[in-house]
Amino acid sequence: MTRIAFLGTPRAAVPALRALAEEGIEAVFCNPDRPAGRGRHLEAPPVKVAALELGLPLHQPLSWKTPETRELWEGLHIDLAVVVAYGHLLPRWMLDACPLGVWNLHFSLLPRWRGAAPVNHALLAGDEESGVSLMRLTPGLDEGPVLAQSHRPLGSETTAEGLLELLAQDAAELLMDQLPLLLSGSGQPWDQEHGLATHAAKLHKDMARLDWRRSAAELHRQVRALWPWPGSELHLEGQTLKVCGVGSLRACYREPGQLIWGKEEGAWLVTAEGSLELTLLQRPGKPVQPALQALQPWGVSGSRAVE
Repeated sequence: MTRIAFLGTPRAAVPALRALAEEGIEAVFCNPDRPAGRGRHLEAPPVKVAALELGLPLHQPLSWKTPETRELWEGLHIDLAVVVAYGHLLPRWMLDACPLGVWNLHFSLLPRWRGAAPVNHALLAGDEESGVSLMRLTPGLDEGPVLAQSHRPLGSETTAEGLLELLAQDAAELLMDQLPLLLSGSGQPWDQEHGLATHAAKLHKDMARLDWRRSAAELHRQVRALWPWPGSELHLEGQTLKVCGVGSLRACYREPGQLIWGKEEGAWLVTAEGSLELTLLQRPGKPVQPALQALQPWGVSGSRAVE
């Protein structure tokens, strides 16, 4: 009987875990519990919650560099490992220890968007499609050969949060479709065209600020790509407004850098190229609100320069 391990941490990994559990999983690995919320109480990652519900053996090593983790892994005698957004760089000895390989479900159409945040960068760049790649892990960052891919078109309303949920389901379906080949070791993966690779760098808080000097189309993609974290924000008279939803684009001949709003026209940010409709905003300490409601402290209509 093939001994299978699953390695993943966030909610996006759960659909693949649940699908694979029907075939039998010897062990599940995920990140340790982390402090979360205002009280900084330890919170279990979604994969841990799902694994416990499924009654699967669970391990949460702090590091793969310790002798204890290596001893644990080697004692399991894993034949095949499946990885989905685990959050660790796995050592070569671990990759070499599985006779049937260590296979990663990566949320992009490799070699495009290797790295930590492929979903977000696909939206930031205005890609017309995204997808999932089932690739064999090698020591290089997402450089391994690809066994199969699924494709999903991207629309003008697609957000990172929504796309990730869809790709998580696609990943589970792709895994189960290809699992017979993984179990038999008969798959024929193809090498990536490394010269076409692009890098999806880790997201950081500094990316949140909306710069009106860029085009409205670029800012539209930024809001959708960075939702829910790190989000997007404007600074208006010393207050930070989180931009939680955007609508249409239009031409506007007002001075760039202005936020204009009114009952009839809605709320618009005038940029260096066109105007961006703001539909949902959040003031500090307040819930997400329709843009006109959030702007009421500045009047039912008005025009202000953003910082």
